[in-house]
Formats: sequence, C-alpha cells, structure tokens
Amino acid sequence: HKSLVPPTIPDTILEGVVRKYILCLIVVFASPVVASDFVSATHFFPIASRTDGLAGTQWLTSVQIANPQADELTITARLSAEGAVESETIVIAPGETRGWNDFLGDLFSFEGNGALFLEADADSNGQLPAAMRSFAASMRISTHGDGGGSFGQGVLSMNPLSGFLGDWVAYFPGVQLWGQPGRDGFRTNVGFWNVGLDQAQMALRILDSTGAEMWSQTVTAQRHRPHVMPLPRDLDLETATLVVEPIGGWLDCAVYISVVDNITGDAVFLTSQLKDPDGAVGAAGRTAGEPERLAALVRGAGQ
Repeated sequence: HKSLVPPTIPDTILEGVVRKYILCLIVVFASPVVASDFVSATHFFPIASRTDGLAGTQWLTSVQIANPQADELTITARLSAEGAVESETIVIAPGETRGWNDFLGDLFSFEGNGALFLEADADSNGQLPAAMRSFAASMRISTHGDGGGSFGQGVLSMNPLSGFLGDWVAYFPGVQLWGQPGRDGFRTNVGFWNVGLDQAQMALRILDSTGAEMWSQTVTAQRHRPHVMPLPRDLDLETATLVVEPIGGWLDCAVYISVVDNITGDAVFLTSQLKDPDGAVGAAGRTAGEPERLAALVRGAGQ
C-alpha cells in the first residue's frame, strides 16, 4: 500500500465522527453553546491542516457553513496555530450555504497545522440571542495533487463541555477498534488542542482488559499549538483503554483519538468520555460559564 502522510500529522487524520458522550446531551438545552450534533453559535474544530504530504499530495481543509436563520450572520473564524490566534470575518446570507475548498489558504494564507474556532458572537450580530445566531458547520481534511486520489477525514465540531479535559480524566475504551497491531496501514493517534494560558501536561496510559498498565507517557501540549502523536504499534491492543489524566490541576485542553486505515480508507475521529475524579455524577459542575470561558480563551484572551 501507499501511505500518504503529511510530514507533521502521523499517517493522516480521519473520516466520520462518533457521537459525543451522553453527559453533554444532558445540558445541551441549558447552554447556548453546544456542538456537532446541533446547530450552534460556536463551533470548535481541534485540527485543521494545510501542508505538503508524500507522493506529491497536498493536505487541504475544506469548510462548509450553512445559515438556517432569517437574518444575515457575521461569523468570525479564528485560527489557533503556532502559539497565537488569527481572525477573519465571514458574512452568510439568510438560508445561504458557503463552502471553501482551501479554507486556511483562502482566509489566512496559512501553511501548517492548527485548529479552528467559528463564532457568531452577539456584538457582531446586533445582540441577537444565541438561538438566532446558531449555524451549521462541517470540515473535511483531505489530500489533493498527484498522489493517486483523494483521502481524508470529515470532522464535526467538539462539544466544549465534554471535549476539553478540565480536571477530569478522559477515557477511550476499545482501542482495538481503531487500530490493528501488526497490520500495515493502520495507525492510532491521540491529538491535543490547548487553549489555556499555560502549557498543559498530561499523563497517558494504556490499560489492558484487567486494568494493568501496558504503556505510559507524559505529554506536554503548548498553548495554541495543536498536534497529534501516534500511539505505540508494538502493543497487543485487542482489548485496551487509553486513559488521559491532567497533571497539575485544571487544563483547558481538548483531547481526541484519530485512526486511519490507508488500505481501505476507513477512518474514525472520536472524542473522549470523561469521568469526575471526585466521583460526582452528571455534568452540572461543567456547565456554568464553561462554554463562554473557553470561547474567550480561543479568541486569544491573555495573549
């Protein structure tokens, strides 16, 4: 097989989104900021890419935005990359859908890897309530050029209540579903997007079916420098769980899993399932002000 890999993204990133952890649905109607399963006034995309790959390919990020409202929407697109945040403004007419095949190039003249935050804020939209500023958005990252066709992923936006660690522990059960040890062409990656005011340090562990530790590593994610890293290929992951635990307190860092099969084109993008380390039940402790606070961080607060 031929592996088409951007130089800074292991193998590739992926297609298809698994639905978010049920706790985010509990609070979705109480908060004006939701995510991929619903239209929203904000959308968090933890990975975007515009870079050269192998065999003459180029990785591009395409974005589609649909305005289901009766009013024109002004949407601010923010690129989180290379330790900073840049912004551009988009105007979408009522009922209009707009698309960009090379979003990072067209809006930001950017080359590299980053993350995107799309927002229809109240100040730019006549102080309309959040429900009247909500819009639909989707992303695809795929290869173009002379590498033998297009290959890539579709990504929907993350829920800010379940996609970011905080002081909770992230679980990714069933690692065997996302990579097959010893079979050429599969790779399982873990990705990070730190929007906090300082670096984020996390402890990664892979546990076998009995809960015994098979592998561990400490990872540091720099602010506004999204990146992915491959999990080890030499482990028997037939039944295993990846656990990501924050070190040193609260972390405003998104964590996700991505897996790709370069042979068949199958791909997965999966956000975590979170557990309160203190044993509390439900999402009440993560609702008050969290989406708005995260949005302020992505806007570049504290730069």
